[in-house]
Amino acid sequence: MALQLQHTFTGHTDKCWSISVHKTLPLLASVSSDKTCRIYNTNTRKLVSILDENTHTKTMRSVAFKPTGDFPSLAIGSFDSTISIWGKDSDDFTDEESMNNTNNNNEWMLLAILEGHENEVKCVDWSFDGTYLASCSRDKSIWIWETDETNEEFECINVIQEHDQDVKYVDWHPARNVLSSCSYDDTCRVYKQDEYDEDDWTCVCNLTGAQGTVWCSDFEDGDGQSSLRLVNCSDDSKVRVWKKLTGKDNENGALPSTLKDEEEWELDSLLPSVHESSVYGVAWSSNGLIASCGSDGKIAVYKEQAKLNSYSNKQESEWVVLATVSLAHGVYEINCVKWGADNQLFTAGDDGNVKLWKLDI
Repeated sequence: MALQLQHTFTGHTDKCWSISVHKTLPLLASVSSDKTCRIYNTNTRKLVSILDENTHTKTMRSVAFKPTGDFPSLAIGSFDSTISIWGKDSDDFTDEESMNNTNNNNEWMLLAILEGHENEVKCVDWSFDGTYLASCSRDKSIWIWETDETNEEFECINVIQEHDQDVKYVDWHPARNVLSSCSYDDTCRVYKQDEYDEDDWTCVCNLTGAQGTVWCSDFEDGDGQSSLRLVNCSDDSKVRVWKKLTGKDNENGALPSTLKDEEEWELDSLLPSVHESSVYGVAWSSNGLIASCGSDGKIAVYKEQAKLNSYSNKQESEWVVLATVSLAHGVYEINCVKWGADNQLFTAGDDGNVKLWKLDI
């Protein structure tokens, strides 16, 4: 198994912090300390738009494509404490003019500016149906915004203040109204929508055990019927998989490794040690692979496989390392990792570059 470098997307003049891959269109977005968002066509690997217009006065820290809508749109979170919402009035990315014209925004329009956070916005993410946008900040809060298909009207319906330190990351489940958050307070928390009050979101579990900042999390893309699992990563160089306990699990005597709240979760797996320092990014692919990246400049890909327990004679699972790349962005740290289609992997680094890798299986 190997990760092969396919292409390097260049252009940013400062650190590239975050990337987003559109679920259905051949689009990749990246944001940087240079205060721009660059949008690329992943089929042609060409730059198709640069979003700036002096919209943000400080670093663009996070970007997320909305997963729904007739035309593409995205949210950008900035260190200037605001969030910008952008949209395009067409989904045609095949014409020559759209491919090559980078002198303007190529019909990408600024639709809204969201204000409210008292400090740097660290991350933004959309719910699976596009109804909600979550944002988190250095002000220790998470805001839940409700919107419509036009992306022009946003209302903050809930402010969550569960963390004791900066909130670094928020991530929605790919098929449920379940949200996770990561923080400098060394915890990862899980939230669910109140079944009686849709505007209310409750922390149902606090995942503890990390020896340092928890930087990122990602839910498993399950079928909606299986138990919830998520992966997170932290300053202690560890990548952990957590599992929500079901009634059957509890009947079998499983004990949670977390603080008890409304749900019980346990540490399902500690992935094989690959990283030598802080792990900044993790991503769970739709076909069950996990990728990680970090301050040591490494990328790792893991696979879960079955094994026979020689003592109980029962089938269990273990995670193995499929592939690693050292110095993937040279001597620079890697801040973000995302899966694309067909075992494609995208990484963003302090060198300002976004790299496209292909996993050969």
